[in-house]
Amino acid sequence: MVADYLALLRELSTLDPPIFVFGSVAEAALLEGKLADSHGDIDVLIPRSELGLRLVQLDELGFGEFTVYYEPQPGLPLVYGSTRNEMALELSLFDLDPAGIPFFVVSTDDGPAAISMPPDLLQWSPTIIDGVPIHTLSPLALVHIRAGAAATGAFGAPRSDGARQGQLVEAFLSDVDPTHLTPTVTLISGLQ
Repeated sequence: MVADYLALLRELSTLDPPIFVFGSVAEAALLEGKLADSHGDIDVLIPRSELGLRLVQLDELGFGEFTVYYEPQPGLPLVYGSTRNEMALELSLFDLDPAGIPFFVVSTDDGPAAISMPPDLLQWSPTIIDGVPIHTLSPLALVHIRAGAAATGAFGAPRSDGARQGQLVEAFLSDVDPTHLTPTVTLISGLQ
């Protein structure tokens, strides 16, 4: 199954501008320099402003209609998904605040909340696996995404892969002040 992931990642690496992966694929690329036999899906993060372009590009790669998987605010989906030959691809979107800080909005028990992302979100150099350049989010962004999801409970109970967080911190962020390893989570008033 690794070859299937690498084949899709090779195709994704040809897109312009680069498309960035996160989740287990990014963690495996950064921490092991290889992919596991199964990752379930490939998660990519794109600016909301690129959604139209990315849907066209991915359609050309054989991914048909994308379905909204998660819509924490009416009319502003956060996650879309599609499959091609049983290979699942999920598109997650982020927005920029007026100061240019990337963030995404999730649903919480207390209403919608914005989870900030670090400015280096899309600035990590690609990891090369078997000749395939894999653009991942920065290690700090990967840590922030999991920490934000855990803090808000937006996607259910925290995942049992907390060891991966520790490995990312140890390998890439050991000199970062621990207070900077969690994102800012801000409740958005007036929205339900």
